[in-house]
Amino acid sequence: MKFRPILIALAVMATATAAQAQVPLDPLQAPPSRAPSSPTPSQPLVKPGLPSRPERPVMAPAPTAPAASAAVPAAVPGGQDAGRTVPLEQQQAHPSGVSMMLTGITFRADSVIVSASITNLSGRPVSLNRAGSLVLVDDRGRVHPFVPPAGNPEVEIAPRSRVNASFVFAGPITGDARSVQLSTNGPSGSRSDRLTSAPSFMFRVPVS
Repeated sequence: MKFRPILIALAVMATATAAQAQVPLDPLQAPPSRAPSSPTPSQPLVKPGLPSRPERPVMAPAPTAPAASAAVPAAVPGGQDAGRTVPLEQQQAHPSGVSMMLTGITFRADSVIVSASITNLSGRPVSLNRAGSLVLVDDRGRVHPFVPPAGNPEVEIAPRSRVNASFVFAGPITGDARSVQLSTNGPSGSRSDRLTSAPSFMFRVPVS
């Protein structure tokens, strides 16, 4: 019968046509091969503990000069130029594992800036401005409010970290002031609780 050779020939032609229709993908359109992933190290790449570099400083924008009032007169201390800086080296350690060192205070015409270094060796975050309690008071009882940073209003310090901070207070300091007192966490904090997250510090700093 002559039908079998014809069927075989048609099958061969169909196979050849299908093979011609399978055009390979353009190499530029082919998905890139994924590089082999790096093996996970068995030990951490960085040992736990204090970072080798300080964290971002806790900075607050300089406040605008407040209007003159009986509480905070708008006057620069006698003989004191705007921007005068007094170096400091006052350090206190808290039983919770937090220590704070004042390194300088700058008196400006519209503000007072206290430079400090805070170290938190504990395993929990701590705050220095709980409920707005970080404040600067002169020896005449005049209060200079703290201007908190927008991104960290409670001045939270991460666990096992060290931070260089610049605390900005509304100013200026008046001419009859002889010293100022910096305090953290006021009555809500603790000066002796090892488990507190609101350690209380109190520094007395001379103006001149």
